[in-house]
Amino acid sequence: MNEEMKWMVNMLVDEMGRIEERITRRFDGVDQRLDAMQHEISSCKLEGDSVGLLIKKIDQLESRMEELEGRTA
Repeated sequence: MNEEMKWMVNMLVDEMGRIEERITRRFDGVDQRLDAMQHEISSCKLEGDSVGLLIKKIDQLESRMEELEGRTA
């Protein structure tokens, strides 16, 4: 291989290395955003479950109150 060919191959390899680094950085950013989104989704699901439990408990307490009011009336 002559010197010019070696130089071209080295330049191509270097450029491929730079492209790989850029892609890796970009994917790392996407992974971080995905992790944050998954955390938010989990929080929303937990909040929804908590609200559902609170509504159920309120309904139970209202039923008990109505029952007690019926006994005292």
